[in-house]
Amino acid sequence: MSAMHAELATGPTIKLPPPRSTGGLPLMEAFGQRKSSRKFSTRSLELQDLADIFWAGFGLSRPHLGTGINSPGSHTAPTAHNWQEIDIFAAMAGGLYLYDPADNELRGLLQEGIRRFPGNPMQPFVLDAPVILIYVADLERMDDAGDWDKSVFPWADTAVIAENVYLACASLGLATVVRALFDRPALSMAMQLRDTQLVTFSQPLGYPG
Repeated sequence: MSAMHAELATGPTIKLPPPRSTGGLPLMEAFGQRKSSRKFSTRSLELQDLADIFWAGFGLSRPHLGTGINSPGSHTAPTAHNWQEIDIFAAMAGGLYLYDPADNELRGLLQEGIRRFPGNPMQPFVLDAPVILIYVADLERMDDAGDWDKSVFPWADTAVIAENVYLACASLGLATVVRALFDRPALSMAMQLRDTQLVTFSQPLGYPG
């Protein structure tokens, strides 16, 4: 977690159980059942399901084999040049959290609710979902990257993570949909992001409605 995020850490930390890295649907079946859903139950997600989702998205799969400078190991999703520039935030009832894959926990950052910011009036289903993932690229981690790199790779790297989440949701029987329609400047301000942090996509998830 960056120093900036450490300064914001005013909420409680949620320690996640060890993710289930075996079992679930066979991969080819998960492909067949992967879909976008826009009907969510408001029921809170079980911690085990949360742990599995975050690990599938961008957890550490090989803790001691990573070569990047931004993480102690290899992630479940690749990033260009191994920049590992993507952070996963979660807007939940308790506030804003940041996923820490090394410690397998959600660090509480802001206790005030920000869930309305990744929503919009045309997609009211977003606020039914108990968890809204918010993907943020930290451009400062992209060493020696040019403007073209910064305009393309954060979006591509996020898309890979989001698809991992899709497949994990298919295996766990959860509903999800990746989204781009929200007010990024307002959300970035509410999250107290730096100018060098870019919000790419959001992805609500929960039990099917």
